[in-house]
Amino acid sequence: MLDKEKVGRAISEQRKIKGMTQKQLAELLNVSYQAVSRWEQGISLPSVDMVYDIAKTLEITMDFLLNGLSEERKIINYLDTGLDVQRFYITKHRLDDLITKDEALIHTHYIEPVFLKPAISGMEEPVCAFANHVPGSKERFAMENGYDREICIDLVASTANNLVRYGVKPMVFQANMVCGNNDGGQILTMGEAFKEACEDCGISFAGMEVSGQAINYHIGEYQLKAMAMGYVDRKNIITGDQITEGDLIIGLHTDGISNVSYPLAKVMIDRRPDIIYAKVDEHNLLIDEMMKPNTCYVNAISELIGQNLLHGICRIRKNLFYWESSRTMPKGLGAGISLAAIPIPPMFRYLYDLNMMDTECFLNSFALGIGMMLVIPKAQYERAVEIIEKYHKCYLMGKIERNDEHPDEMVWMEGTFKW
Repeated sequence: MLDKEKVGRAISEQRKIKGMTQKQLAELLNVSYQAVSRWEQGISLPSVDMVYDIAKTLEITMDFLLNGLSEERKIINYLDTGLDVQRFYITKHRLDDLITKDEALIHTHYIEPVFLKPAISGMEEPVCAFANHVPGSKERFAMENGYDREICIDLVASTANNLVRYGVKPMVFQANMVCGNNDGGQILTMGEAFKEACEDCGISFAGMEVSGQAINYHIGEYQLKAMAMGYVDRKNIITGDQITEGDLIIGLHTDGISNVSYPLAKVMIDRRPDIIYAKVDEHNLLIDEMMKPNTCYVNAISELIGQNLLHGICRIRKNLFYWESSRTMPKGLGAGISLAAIPIPPMFRYLYDLNMMDTECFLNSFALGIGMMLVIPKAQYERAVEIIEKYHKCYLMGKIERNDEHPDEMVWMEGTFKW
């Protein structure tokens, strides 16, 4: 005689392995979900005809189904890891709806390759460039304090800026998340933030692959990384070779703190936990100012490149003293930066006034609201500023000079800050 309870457990176990709900299985079998529930509880048995349909749907043999779990199968599945696979795949399908509808973006889906039609028309020697990026230590603070959107927007900016500083217009961006079990709301919010940030910069969003690892991450925990790719004509790659004496240096404003400087600010907070919700000015809290996304400069720089107004680009990360483009600056030239030209944002004034770093240490730790410096031909300065100010605040910060007085330096500071 058939054991109803063993048959019911077999149906329940195999249904869960398939990631189905009772309702979904019932719909496939064209029965009510109450019928499925009664089978799984061992209250009733399916008819002989139904046994065949159940076995076929669950991809098991009729013998296994009728004998229930008498074979004492040892089964471990994703439910044992704490991951709700069905809910995860529902979220992945919804993330697919966020992918940019673009003729250039031929195909992208989950972890499959991204197929992209390259925009290389008219290029003599097209070069493909791509950049990977992670949020760094700033990510955990964002995760623990609810700044999920901000860290995603920040990641788009960091990744895209790493390309555009060489004159490469990012064409496509894709994000990857590893996380614990999740109801999908947080993931979709972050996917929407990625898409919004990409669209603001004219970059195709190729989606976000999510890897659920409930065994390694708690609920709400995640780790992000991203990749952006674009093309540039080799002759148009910005290396700094065009920089000439007399060129002017324009600083572009950014909000927040760079990923490289963030750990130093976090140490200050750890030593003084009372400051995290302090007001840095009349309206803004320190925690909100710290977690503002950094600025993406793709639109402004792309327009400047289109009008041949750029001789060099320097991405500022930790401080103003290290200028990445100095590695390719023509021999004998250097950048003289006027400290008085830099308006200090309230957040940095507040951190400085805490007196936890001396002035030299502080200036070596923070870029003071400057995210990038552009080298502009002097004759084109007014036109360049007109373009930049459509997108960002900017400041005339100095000029390119002969560095006879600073033979061992490529960047030097003049004057003092107006604290």
